[in-house]
Amino acid sequence: MTHDQVKPRIKPTLPVYRVSDHVYIQLPGKCVELSDADGGVGLFVGLLDGTRTVPEVQRDLRAAGRELTREEVDAAIEEFDRAGLIEDGAVAPGLDGHSLERWKRNLGFFENYSSLATSKYTLQRKLRDYRVVLLGLGGVGSHMLFDLVGLGARDIRVVDFDTVELSNLNRQILYRESDIGRPKIEVATERILAYDPLVKLDARSTYIGCADEALAVVEGRDLVLSAVDMPKMQVVNWINQACVTAGATLITGGVDSRRIAYYTMIPGVTGCVECWKADVAEHDRLSADLSVKKTEWAEATPDEPRFPEDMSAFGALVTLYTAHVQAEVVRLATGIAPPLSQGRLMEAYFDDAVPRESERWSRRPDCPVCAHVPTAPAFAARATA
Repeated sequence: MTHDQVKPRIKPTLPVYRVSDHVYIQLPGKCVELSDADGGVGLFVGLLDGTRTVPEVQRDLRAAGRELTREEVDAAIEEFDRAGLIEDGAVAPGLDGHSLERWKRNLGFFENYSSLATSKYTLQRKLRDYRVVLLGLGGVGSHMLFDLVGLGARDIRVVDFDTVELSNLNRQILYRESDIGRPKIEVATERILAYDPLVKLDARSTYIGCADEALAVVEGRDLVLSAVDMPKMQVVNWINQACVTAGATLITGGVDSRRIAYYTMIPGVTGCVECWKADVAEHDRLSADLSVKKTEWAEATPDEPRFPEDMSAFGALVTLYTAHVQAEVVRLATGIAPPLSQGRLMEAYFDDAVPRESERWSRRPDCPVCAHVPTAPAFAARATA
C-alpha cells in the first residue's frame, strides 16, 4: 500500500527518547524499543513530523545517504501505523479555533485511537454531533450533564420535572442552597449555558407517565441516558419500549446503596429490558419473585414513591457510576471500542470499585417488545476518518 498524500507524524503526545543505541517511543504504560546502532531509525523518526509526504520522507532519507526503496519506506510507515505511533498531519481539523482549544485535552486522548485512516478530529466531531437525551437531573443526571458538555457533546435534550431540595446537595452538583425550591430544569439550563454557551440544549419540564410520553422525548435521538426512577417499577419499561420504537440506544442503571450497576440496550443488537425480565423469570426465581413483591408494594403505596434502599445515595458512587457510563458514551459515539455493557449488567461495589459482569441476556425471538426489530450487525470498533 502506498501513501502519497498523507503526511505522517509521530503523535505529539508520544515522547521520543534516545538512550545509547536505541530509540524509545513512549506509549501509555509501555515503550516501543527500536534498535538504532547507525542512527537510521532516529533519522526516520525525525522526518515523521507531519510536514512531509511519504515520497518526501523517502527523498530526505536518500539525501542523508539512506538508499531505501519506496516499498521499504511504505512498509516502515505501515508498521509504525499498526503500532499506534503515527497520525496524518495533513488532515484538516474541521473544528474552529475555539473548539480546538476547548477540547485540546480531549484531542490528546483521542490520539490514542487515531491513525493514518482515523483522525482524532473526526472522533471529537462525532462526539460533538451525537444526539443525546438525558432523562433526569438528580444525582446521576446532574453529574452526567456536566460531563457530557465537558466531553464536547453539543446536541443534548434534558428532561426533568422536579425541584431542588436540601437533601439533593450531597451529590447533585448542578445546584446550590440558593436554588432550593427552583425547578431543576431551569437551574440546569442556566448553569450549563454558562459553562458552554454553544450547547444546543433542548430543556423539557416533563414527567414521563407512560410509554407514549417516553417516546415523545426520545424520538430523534441516537442515545438515551436514563437517570429516572419514578414510578419505580414502570418507568424503565416505558423507556425501554420507547427506545426500541425509536431505534435509540439506551444506557441506564443507577446507584444501589453501596453498588453501582448499569447496562446498554441497542435495538436489533442486544436483548431489551423485556428480554432480560423473561430470562430472569426462567433462570432466577428469587429475583423474579422479589420483582413481583416490589411491584405489589409500589401499587399498594402510591404516595410513597421510593423504596427503602433508595434513601442511600453517596456522592462518590454517583461519580463512579457517571465515569463508567460516560466512557460508554464515548465508545458508542466514536466507535473506538465496543461498549462494555451491551446486553449485560455491569456492577462495581464501593468496597473495591472493581467492575464485573453481574448478569447477561440475549434477544428473545418471542419478545413482545423487540422481536419485530430487524437484526443489526453486532457493534464493532468502526471509527473512520
